[in-house]
Amino acid sequence: MSKKGIKVGSVTLAMKGRDLLQKNGYKAYLTRNPKPTDGEGCGYLIYVNNLDERCFKILQKNGIRIMGTVDLGDSL
Repeated sequence: MSKKGIKVGSVTLAMKGRDLLQKNGYKAYLTRNPKPTDGEGCGYLIYVNNLDERCFKILQKNGIRIMGTVDLGDSL
């Protein structure tokens, strides 16, 4: 199964996003971006078990800008 991480602009936003998702019943974790490129932010991702559209809405509603997703493959 493919695993995806959510890219955000800073480690502070990643921690805030993780906490928001956990408060909404998701199992969310911070992880390093295994293949960061220039301009992708802090190098941390929010990994969420069972990532769905609601996760993105929760983050956006709370002012966390999503910079995209990263396919983590089997790295977790």
